[in-house]
Formats: sequence, structure tokens, C-alpha cells
Amino acid sequence: MAIIVLWVAATASALPLTLSAYGGVSLEGAVVEVEKLDGTVIRTRVGRDGILIVKEVPLGILRVRVVSWKGVPVGYECVVTPDNSSITVPNIYPLRVSVVGSRGQGLAGAYVKILYGDLLVETGSTDESGVYSTLLPSGTYTIEVEYGGRTARTMLELDETRELRIQLDIFAIIGGYPLSTSELIGILVVAALIPLILYIIAYEYSIWRKKRIIRATVKER
Repeated sequence: MAIIVLWVAATASALPLTLSAYGGVSLEGAVVEVEKLDGTVIRTRVGRDGILIVKEVPLGILRVRVVSWKGVPVGYECVVTPDNSSITVPNIYPLRVSVVGSRGQGLAGAYVKILYGDLLVETGSTDESGVYSTLLPSGTYTIEVEYGGRTARTMLELDETRELRIQLDIFAIIGGYPLSTSELIGILVVAALIPLILYIIAYEYSIWRKKRIIRATVKER
């Protein structure tokens, strides 16, 4: 009996786990539950670089449940041993959000907000090509984007790698101000009318001046 106790104690060593998702991205901050062979359940968070160290693991065997990541339920479960302690969670997918204007041009610096129900999952800005990329657990999300006071909102079911294209009514950006097609046309129309208006004013003024000179000449006679 003493030999068995000593053998179990010797094999109940610490077990380091590594948790990652698509592309080897670490699941830092994920909430997990680890269950030992004796039924002990520990609920904790994954540390930096996706590493979690569980102490006193009999036979080095654990049942691991990935509860959530970024506050979103994951629900993945597996058994790990010292030989397979690196866990790649399968139901976490890449999402690529492209924010474009009415001409299809990418809008750099557009604000992106991602919600899971009422939970704010993350926020960020698009890159120079108007793209915002992230990884999220499978689920239904609300994607909101904003640029120059223009906003758009859409629902997305993420169950595979997805690319989402969101278009805002922005035709051009002039002097740092985003303009819609109708606003730009209005500005161009006004710009085109200004020379015509000035010409009419100048013409009317010349007529008025000629008439005044004629009246003054008549009076002198």
C-alpha cells in the first residue's frame, strides 16, 4: 500500500498547458475549468502567452473545459496528458471586417465595435486598407462601424472563417470631411453656379452703370 501511495505522489506533478486557437493565437485570458482524476475542479484563467500551469495532477491527466474567451461562451472540452498538453480550440474563427465607401474605397481609421448580445466584446479601428481583423468564438454578433458621423450596423453568425463588407455613404473625403454622393454633387453645383452668378452681377452692374452715365449726360444738356 505504501508503495502505491508513493507512486501516485510521484506522478502527481505540475502539468503545464498551452491553449491556442486558429493560427497559433494564444487564448490569453480564457476562462477554463480543469478537472483532476480525483474529481477536483479548478476554475481559472489562462495566463500570458496562453500558458496555464496546474499543480498536483495525478498521473498527469486532466479534463479541460474551455468555458469562454473574450466573455463569449466556447464550450470546448478535451482530455490532456503530458504527451498532448498543447490544446488547439477548434470553434474559434477569424473575422475580417472591411469598411468601405460608396465607391468601394477602404476607409482607414473607421471605428469598429463588436457585441455579443449586450456584451461589448471588443473595439478597434480599421487599418490603412479599411480592414479590421480579429478572432472570435463561434456565435451571433452585432457589428457596428462608424466613420465621420456615418454609422452602420449588421448581425453576423460566425460559424466559420468569415469576411464581412460594410459600406458607408461616403463618396470622397475633402479637407478631412467625408462627403456623400449627394453632398458632393451639391458642392459641385454650387461651385459651378458661382461664376455664372458673378457674371450676371457684373453684367447687370455694367448695364446699370451705362444707364446712369446716359442719364447724367442728358441732364447736362
